[in-house]
This record gives sequence, C-alpha cells and structure tokens, in this order.
Amino acid sequence: MTTVASFRHSEFETTCARCGEPLIAPEWSEFVSEGLVLNLWTCTNCGNRFETEACMPADAEAIKVFFPSLLVA
Repeated sequence: MTTVASFRHSEFETTCARCGEPLIAPEWSEFVSEGLVLNLWTCTNCGNRFETEACMPADAEAIKVFFPSLLVA
C-alpha cells in the first residue's frame, strides 16, 4: 500500500537536524538581502529548533519570468 508519506520525500525537503523528521514549512522567514533568506524551523516530532539559509543565485533572471509581480524596483 502506498502512503502519503512515501510521496513527500524529495532531495530538496528540509529534515530535522536532530531526529530526521521531514518538515513542511518554516515557522518564520526573514529576508536578509537581495539573495538571502533565513528560515527558522521547529520540528513537530522532537521540538528541535534550527535555522537554514536560502540563497538566490546572482543570475536569477528566470524568477522574473515566473513571478514578475513579486519583484520590486
């Protein structure tokens, strides 16, 4: 039998640094600069809290094609 959990696994998912539980969304995100976002995660399984960095490449022109309304001049 296939379960929903078996479809969630991805090489891009964030997992808890302590117990390995897959996490769906950060508890909090902070825009630091044009190419950097910090994410605060809290594991629902063990309560561990940790931060990750999301870095945008310098040549991220493709983003403008998909999300033009999100870009502010």
